[in-house]
Amino acid sequence: MSVPKISKDEAAKRQLDTAIDLFFEGGDVLSAHTLAFAAFKVLLNLYPHRASDDFGEQVDKLIAEGVGWQRFSETANFLKHANRDPEGFLEDFDSERVLPVIGLATLLYRRLTGNFSRKMEVFDFWIETLNADELGIEDPDENEERRRVGSDMQRQLKNSPPDVRMKFAHGMYHYFLDNRERLEAVVEQYRSEGKTLIQALDERMAHLEKNKR
Repeated sequence: MSVPKISKDEAAKRQLDTAIDLFFEGGDVLSAHTLAFAAFKVLLNLYPHRASDDFGEQVDKLIAEGVGWQRFSETANFLKHANRDPEGFLEDFDSERVLPVIGLATLLYRRLTGNFSRKMEVFDFWIETLNADELGIEDPDENEERRRVGSDMQRQLKNSPPDVRMKFAHGMYHYFLDNRERLEAVVEQYRSEGKTLIQALDERMAHLEKNKR
């Protein structure tokens, strides 16, 4: 049985998609971390060979001057090696420590290939939903009521217990994957009519209000 050739970026994509699956499905977070970090290192090493900008150097500097490479890599090193600490323990492990690893890896992947995978799209949406304020992402919706509801939902999600937050994330993940093509078709239809997504949302809300009467 012949095995097709697998490129470095394809291998990294598959590792990342599996890590994202494990995260949203509530699977083993150590396995997710191992896969995500392996993909991250491959993509970071690929970057200077495939890209003409300095984004890879920016990522390296961000980590070095932020938490530091030793801290950033300690979980992955613990899970990968045992020659120096055969009796060691992983202490104070926060399951959400995998998030920046997946996040940076997905950004590297998109800049190298031009696109996110479907699962990376959901992960990126989830991170932006939770951290819109910290990331400086402004809501383009001019409807004050919807903006308020969205802001309240974001705050409630961030302040909710981890199990409640992840239950919501799990449902969102599957809804997005199951309905992505249908949603894309709706968006394309409105664009073909010369309408923005906000205008489409306004029309939909007006239709719902009319049916309530």
